[in-house]
Amino acid sequence: MTVNASMILVVDDDEFQRDLISLQLASLGWEQVLLAASGEEALALFDQHGPAIGAIISDLSMPGMDGLVLMRHLAQRGCRAAIILLSGMQHEILDSASGLADAHGLNILDCLSKPCKPERLRELLANLPTLDAHPEHAAAQCVTSRRLASALAAGEFVPWYQPQVDLRGGNTVGVEALARWPNEAGGSVGPTAFVPALEAAGLVDELFFAMARQVAHDLARWRALHIPIRAAINMSMTTAHNLALPDRLGQLVDDAGMRASDFVIELTESQLMVERTVALETLTRLSMMGFVLSVDDFGTGFSSLVQLIDLPFRELKIDGSFVQRADRESKANAVLRIAILLGVNLDLEVIAEGVETDAQLEFVRACGGTTIQGNHIARPMSFPDCSEWLSKARF
Repeated sequence: MTVNASMILVVDDDEFQRDLISLQLASLGWEQVLLAASGEEALALFDQHGPAIGAIISDLSMPGMDGLVLMRHLAQRGCRAAIILLSGMQHEILDSASGLADAHGLNILDCLSKPCKPERLRELLANLPTLDAHPEHAAAQCVTSRRLASALAAGEFVPWYQPQVDLRGGNTVGVEALARWPNEAGGSVGPTAFVPALEAAGLVDELFFAMARQVAHDLARWRALHIPIRAAINMSMTTAHNLALPDRLGQLVDDAGMRASDFVIELTESQLMVERTVALETLTRLSMMGFVLSVDDFGTGFSSLVQLIDLPFRELKIDGSFVQRADRESKANAVLRIAILLGVNLDLEVIAEGVETDAQLEFVRACGGTTIQGNHIARPMSFPDCSEWLSKARF
């Protein structure tokens, strides 16, 4: 069942601020507004109304339970509401609070300085998504290992593709394959919901090979249509510890009539390399075979610079959080510039992902970035939709 995200929770210990924001929301057409004078009251209201709350507007500095502690409790409750943080504190604290919300997996829309402007509220609340009263991700987390194995055997997990564009000529140079699990309602579950369950069941390797098999098949079909692009596939560090991986993947690619160089293997650096020698052997063999190794989500994980030195990476993907924050945060701005410069000096292909606006695109370009990926270019698409997009697109 789907319900409209029509309820907003406002949390502030200052009565005047609560009333002011409530009046602003009313002027914007929001009729159902919940008011809480403390973090404790906010949690009680959240427990009572749950999925009906589409957004939470919260002060950071409050006596007792402050906004940071409130975010931790909301994350523990599986909060899916959009969150707007307000504070009169300096921008660095707002930036850190935003980063903490991201780390908790919360849907943070923005951190705003007080007083909040109605125009900015209107922009942020304009496209609140509907919320599922029976969240798909919760169902995925509760699914049994037998059901997951059955889904893999039946080919239920499918790749959706998001294009990557070269800014120098406007050409589409590649796509990233993103795993989706279609459901009976006609929607689909994303990887953040089912990958943890697959990892817990010891089935993440089979997901990788299932995706690779379908991607190889789709690449062959695109090649027959004279669309010469390469495809990136995400690989867990757990799978990198599988010594049989290179031979099995190489055979799969051969069977599809493709080449190893048509594939980019994206390794998420937020995962720690546990068995270093095993991973080094596997990844080095993949590189020797011609597969392109890429550091995904660069700047967010473990031993980034050490891995760039020790492993044969040929591509660096800058995490979208830096791209999206660079135009308003000086530190994110500096990190983005340095990351692009680092990649260029290491002779790596650099891709800035998560580009959402034209301003972000131009900023990446100004920093020396040449390849981008993000919803500003195109959202992830099914194979038929992506085929149509590729046949027409020139950005």
